[in-house]
Amino acid sequence: MAKKLKKNDDQQLDAVRMSSQEIWQAGLAAFAKAQEDEGKFFSMQLFEERVLRALSSIGVPTRQEIDALNQRIDVLTKQVAALSGKAVAKKAAPKEAAKQPAAKKSPAKKPAAKKAK
Repeated sequence: MAKKLKKNDDQQLDAVRMSSQEIWQAGLAAFAKAQEDEGKFFSMQLFEERVLRALSSIGVPTRQEIDALNQRIDVLTKQVAALSGKAVAKKAAPKEAAKQPAAKKSPAKKPAAKKAK
């Protein structure tokens, strides 16, 4: 025969039911939030792709392309320095370079004309 639940067991069972309902509702809320965030993420990703496509169509290089060019410039600078026998000067940080005043060039002197014989 089936055992009859005691009053204490019945209270424990009600507490378990309430806890499980709260956990279920929290899970549903988290799932709904994740779906909402996924929609925001997808629309942001779509926007970024459209911007990148527009920039590419007008010829603006990507960050990766600029980084690759900078690396290539560094390699070539070292090769030129090695061939000319000069030490390679370290590049100033971009912010420091912007703060330094531009060097003024003196006007170029024209070579003296040679007299014809």
